Amino acid sequence: MNEDSLVDDPELLNEYLNESQEIIDNLDEDLVRLENTPDDLELLNKIFRGIHTLKGTSGFLALDQMVRLTHKGEDVLNSLRKGERRVTPTIMDVILSAVDFVKLLHTRIKAGDKQPVDLEPIIARLDAVMASTEGIPTSPPPPKEKKLGEILVEEKVISEEALESALKQQKKVGEILVKKKLVSSDQVEEALKRQEEVRRKVEEREGTQVIRIDVKRLDAIMNLVGELVLERNRLMQLNRDIRSRAGTEQFEDDLARSSARLNFITTELQQGILKTRMLPIERVFKKFPRMIRDISREMGKEVDLAVSGEETEMDKSVLDELNDPLVHLLRNSVDHGIEPPEVREAAGKARRGTVHLKASHQGNYINIRVADDGKGIDAEVLGRKAVEKGLITEEKLRSMSQKDKMELIFLPGFSTAEKVSNVSGRGVGMDVVKTNVTKLNGIIDIDSQSGRGTEITLKLPLTLAIMQSLLVAAGQDIYAIPLSSVIETVRVQQEEIRMVDRVRVLRLRNTVLPIVSLRRIFKSHADSGTEPPGQFYVVVTAVADKRFGIAVDRLIGQEEIVIKSLGEYLGDVRGIAGATIMGDGRVTLIVDTARLLALSH
Repeated sequence: MNEDSLVDDPELLNEYLNESQEIIDNLDEDLVRLENTPDDLELLNKIFRGIHTLKGTSGFLALDQMVRLTHKGEDVLNSLRKGERRVTPTIMDVILSAVDFVKLLHTRIKAGDKQPVDLEPIIARLDAVMASTEGIPTSPPPPKEKKLGEILVEEKVISEEALESALKQQKKVGEILVKKKLVSSDQVEEALKRQEEVRRKVEEREGTQVIRIDVKRLDAIMNLVGELVLERNRLMQLNRDIRSRAGTEQFEDDLARSSARLNFITTELQQGILKTRMLPIERVFKKFPRMIRDISREMGKEVDLAVSGEETEMDKSVLDELNDPLVHLLRNSVDHGIEPPEVREAAGKARRGTVHLKASHQGNYINIRVADDGKGIDAEVLGRKAVEKGLITEEKLRSMSQKDKMELIFLPGFSTAEKVSNVSGRGVGMDVVKTNVTKLNGIIDIDSQSGRGTEITLKLPLTLAIMQSLLVAAGQDIYAIPLSSVIETVRVQQEEIRMVDRVRVLRLRNTVLPIVSLRRIFKSHADSGTEPPGQFYVVVTAVADKRFGIAVDRLIGQEEIVIKSLGEYLGDVRGIAGATIMGDGRVTLIVDTARLLALSH
């Protein structure tokens, strides 16, 4: 990259980076679609325009390497547009590789790296395509749509010389029509006015549909909203305190109205800001058609990716962390799930396998489903592998249900692959996916049938900033349990708790629930670590399809809380997902229900 290629104007450079990123983001998905629908001329023209625009803006900023690479890519795409070549997998391999180099250059420019990139290998491949007979049709291409001028000449409406003269003079259609006395000049003028009015309205509408927001500014506003929520909680607490003390009725009414008004405004502001942080999940999904295409070619498999629900929106902070888990799940589906074409045919399946990627809303959560129609997972094989690796005992295996055996795949270092491939199976397994999902306060669930396929579902919160919680007390401390995990609350007597295989359980109707005591897990200096004699409460909680009970001293109520990180100093605390600040200023810990579930067993 030329040292003088980077402009001195940071605002101009930032605008270039944003616009070019939008073009690059669409290239992979569009090129894979083009390979599947090679006759889609509109799509091909869209891809060509994107590369052409990228070349032009890069030239304006004197980004010579980007200009050179996009110019070569433009040549290949232009030959496809003209019908001189057909779209073939070989040509698409080269174009997609060129896009990878475009991404590399873009990353270097963004980082301010002035070291040139060695483009000679990819330039040579692009030149080789143009010099070869690859994709050149053996029969002449079908006739293209004729331009207006060509039709007018053929119909002898105007002469070829008149057409050429008009084009040289850059005469407009309206002028030609007036000259031929087919319309009047007043009609043309009126039509142009209507056209200008329509164009202006379209531009105004399109100009207000999208606005770019600096993430740092958005985060700062979101932090202010969090503080505002805390202030609202303090005021509402003050309102409750005053009502318990002597005071004038008018003062109490005014304070109540003020508290209610602040509550309304804060909620509206909170919802508005959260919506500005919401982005379509398409931003992550659009990368995967290219990835599936490359992996399936590398593995010698035929795989289609069916994507749906890409318009589903979620918080940017969750979206940013979603890429890695989904990459691993999709790679596993192609590598370990989908069989080779010959094997599928022998089993009576279609040669081409299908991987489904679907997103959908469910309350304050997003469900993301990754499913394939491959060979599935044998729960018995998982159990035997776990015993062989020393992860569980034979005795433990015999007591496990099919669902429990299936979830062994989430244990660290677990893999059923017979050999390591370049795609997956390097020992970094599904446990990493589960860890990443758990960090997002999410849940992962797996269902598989041997010979028919596997389905993995991720349940993730819409946002990591604010959530509804159930406040409970254990000893002198207050804890917040995510309300989305709470099924019900029950009041029990101490003698109703039993010990089964060294696990404390409660028989609730026809179900036996393992019980976790917050007093026992989070012992404070003033607590004995056991529930007080007499009665206490059990919060029945669900993580995926598993249920357990959390023993607490008393229930305080439901409250919306602002989630705060524990920070690097405290790090990872067992059973705690974060903290919040209550209306009276006390710090309250947020319970990690997924971690408590593991402790309950």
